[in-house]
Amino acid sequence: MKLDTFKKIVIASLSAAVLNLIAAIGYILTLPEQVPTHFDDKLVCNGYGSRWTGLLMPAGFLIMFGLTLLIYSFSKNKQKNLHIMRLVALLCTAIFVVVTWFVLFMMRSDVKLGEVLSKQFWWVFPVLYGAVFLIIGNYLPTVRQNKVLGYRTPWTLNNAQCWKLTHQLAGKLAVITGLLTLIAGLVMKAAGVESMAAYMVITFASLAVVVLVPMVYSSFHRAD
Repeated sequence: MKLDTFKKIVIASLSAAVLNLIAAIGYILTLPEQVPTHFDDKLVCNGYGSRWTGLLMPAGFLIMFGLTLLIYSFSKNKQKNLHIMRLVALLCTAIFVVVTWFVLFMMRSDVKLGEVLSKQFWWVFPVLYGAVFLIIGNYLPTVRQNKVLGYRTPWTLNNAQCWKLTHQLAGKLAVITGLLTLIAGLVMKAAGVESMAAYMVITFASLAVVVLVPMVYSSFHRAD
């Protein structure tokens, strides 16, 4: 029997998550019982704990993503949103795999990442955030009403026109904010800014704009 696109997405995503978890367990077994588990803003270890804390990320991702896919399977516009679901699944899987192994490598006590990585390491966050939202912003206007993806306020879920207007605005905001955040991260790196706080402020301020502005905007179009 030929599998439909959604089932292929589910199988591929969950298979990747399971393989990531199995690989993480294998790697953790090579670590000492006590490993570095807490680092300062320069990635210098300042706290130790059990090596099994390394399972939190891959196991959490598997559970969370599995539940998300289960809930999405009941969406009325499931087939119409497969293009964005495929993108989200790919981005989420890639991000969680990268973060999982970054954390696991930091747990290897004989690896002094604080001495290896640049002091300007934090510029990566606004640049990655900007790149991700540049991509997602181009897809947001095409998302159809559902209870998993997009801006799910009481007004967008109950009004198709409100949903459409909100996601059109969100798409533009995501592209513009993502581009500005990416550029800001690169400019700050070039200028030699080493403050973790500065990079985090830019990243979370941009995120707040993309998340909150469309939600507030939707309340003004509840009757459209």
